[in-house]
Amino acid sequence: MTYCKRDIYAVEKGDYTGRMFAIVDPRDHVIGCLSLPQMENIEVPIQSFDTGRNNDIIKFVETVPKDVYSVIEAQYIKNENSNNRREQLNTPNVLYSKSPVKKDGDTHRLPSK
Repeated sequence: MTYCKRDIYAVEKGDYTGRMFAIVDPRDHVIGCLSLPQMENIEVPIQSFDTGRNNDIIKFVETVPKDVYSVIEAQYIKNENSNNRREQLNTPNVLYSKSPVKKDGDTHRLPSK
């Protein structure tokens, strides 16, 4: 069985009952899915996916439109890169001062121009 990006399956039995799996990254032995509504990435072995589909554990719901899929894919990628979330983005158009900012001693005056 081939699985395509943009397909969504509903889980009707088992540990993931009530979730929907949006296929984002189908590979040779594993299917990368975004679990909805939890918005968590999950990798399902193809053999398990086939077994679930053949035994009515999961059921095909729909193929989502491309604009909806782009949001699903962005969340999946964000989750994959969660270890890098605290890295500073490269912002070459921002100037950084190497000298410390002087503290204003008089807090009752308006700042000078």
